Amino acid sequence: MKKLLAALTAVTLSFALVGCNGTKPKENDVPTKKEPSQAEQKTVSNDEKKSSNEDLEQEEVSGTLTKVGQIAKEDHYTVELMKAKEVNEVIDIAPLKVVVQNLKILKVSDMTDEAKESFSMYTDEIIEDSFTYIQVSYTAENTEEKNIDWFNLMNVVTDKGQQIDANVRDFVFNDADFNSAFLGKVKKEFVDGLILKDSDISKVKLIFGYTMNSDDFSRITPEQQVEYNLD
Repeated sequence: MKKLLAALTAVTLSFALVGCNGTKPKENDVPTKKEPSQAEQKTVSNDEKKSSNEDLEQEEVSGTLTKVGQIAKEDHYTVELMKAKEVNEVIDIAPLKVVVQNLKILKVSDMTDEAKESFSMYTDEIIEDSFTYIQVSYTAENTEEKNIDWFNLMNVVTDKGQQIDANVRDFVFNDADFNSAFLGKVKKEFVDGLILKDSDISKVKLIFGYTMNSDDFSRITPEQQVEYNLD
């Protein structure tokens, strides 16, 4: 039942964000699929060569933003991809197989007053002309027939000292957000969006929730933490 009240008041804006950042890209943008590797569930470090946004020209696209510098213009705002991290790693949260697909840092600007009001519900900061958020895309698959509950991404911690409660601050909604139950061998897709106080982050910790037996409410696997470099 998380975020139900907020979803009713901001559903139009939220689904628009999913449309420009979470839908299937065009055929020529689809990367070659690889089997996910195993995540180091305490400290994961995947350094990549740092690129400067100043060297990249803006490119307006429709659909998923896949390259730094691309922008998408929606009815109530404009979104620009500032950073992107392809992860494709498995986190074992038995009996779930969780795959972190990618992380993106996006900037929202050119907002209408309606958009500013809606997004303001998900941060303690005053939203004026623009804001930056982190988008986390991941899947969770129950590998057993038994029924379990899982509370997905619980907290995000940045290297700038911000801790974000994802259950409260996530403004991107899909069906997976409104039902914690996995009734047998079920697979769900998640896209979470969380507003950042400081856009210039280089590292992020993701804390995923515990799994719980739906019949007797006993915990199966505790919370799991992974860490990623974004530069």
